[in-house]
Amino acid sequence: MIAIAGGKGGVGKTTVATNLALAIARLGHRPAVVDADLGVANVHSMFGVLHPERTIADFLDHRAEDLNDVLTSVTSSTVRLVAGTSRPGSANINNAQKLRLLRGIARLEADVVIIDVGAGTSFNVVDLVASADLKLFVLTPQLPSLNNAYALMKACVHRAVRKLSSDETEQGLIDSALANEGRARTIPQLLDVLRPMNSALVEKISDTLRRFGVRLIGNQVSNDAEGACLTRMSQMIDDHLQVKAPLVTTVRRTSALAGSLRPGAGTTVERNDPGYAAFAQLARSAMDADLAQLR
Repeated sequence: MIAIAGGKGGVGKTTVATNLALAIARLGHRPAVVDADLGVANVHSMFGVLHPERTIADFLDHRAEDLNDVLTSVTSSTVRLVAGTSRPGSANINNAQKLRLLRGIARLEADVVIIDVGAGTSFNVVDLVASADLKLFVLTPQLPSLNNAYALMKACVHRAVRKLSSDETEQGLIDSALANEGRARTIPQLLDVLRPMNSALVEKISDTLRRFGVRLIGNQVSNDAEGACLTRMSQMIDDHLQVKAPLVTTVRRTSALAGSLRPGAGTTVERNDPGYAAFAQLARSAMDADLAQLR
């Protein structure tokens, strides 16, 4: 399972999800894309579908009991889509709906599931990202994108760390160690605080973060200096969150991905476009990931 995240809207998450699915299909696999950007659904339009017959709302409202029943083939018989919904309030699913959605996604009949996640750091967004084996963060070389991506990543890490406590005592230790006069400690600082009190918990946290499966994707990159900026982001994430987050590919700014008023136009790259190789590289990297190590 692959989550496409970024924290901020407009950085190209849906463009990456769409082109990654097509690139994975070209490798001979059967991908399914889930538009989980609830309330701002547009993956279907990226694939050239104007009005999807069934959407994720059918599943959430129990008109479909199995998420597989909502899958629709798009552009290619090997790429299928769970279209999203933009109805008012659809982003505010409750905990029971979220858990049912996560179980439905896990049971999708596909070689790989790609989840296009919404912006922000709500628990629904965080849990969708954290559930994935691979967490692909889409960044553009602008400060708001970098800040928001880091904020979402930190929220995912803190959420995962808090879930590792086995009782109220460990939960209290983690909560008190994360809080530092209103300013959260870095993960290395957290582990330094916890180590004298519970070395086993420290090892459990460290092991989880070693297998967190974060990768960075640079999007709308114009030059090598902007790419280098995103590479430095990897080091900062490692230093502060103790998570390896290599920059696996950069997608250059291109007219092929400039968008259009017509569904399916300006959203996918062709073989002669510079972005084609970037998505092919990303697809190979994703499919070559060692899932046993990540899990």
